[in-house]
Amino acid sequence: MHEQEHHHDHAHGATPMEELTAMLRYMVGHNAAHTRELAELAGQLDTAGRHEQYGQVMQAVKEYQQANERLQGVLENLE
Repeated sequence: MHEQEHHHDHAHGATPMEELTAMLRYMVGHNAAHTRELAELAGQLDTAGRHEQYGQVMQAVKEYQQANERLQGVLENLE
């Protein structure tokens, strides 16, 4: 993948703010998907008896969720 590529459509004639908002909307969804994946990995650590590491990953999940909620608030303010 080239650095310039991303996974959303650019409407012809979109303003720079519309492009920025679209990219932020994409990133919020992308982050949420990765957060779910991390939580699943944490569950696997817990099942494997690695409870300390489970707790650390779940703390990271919580922090990711908090950051994504902040980004979601910014997005809602822009829309």
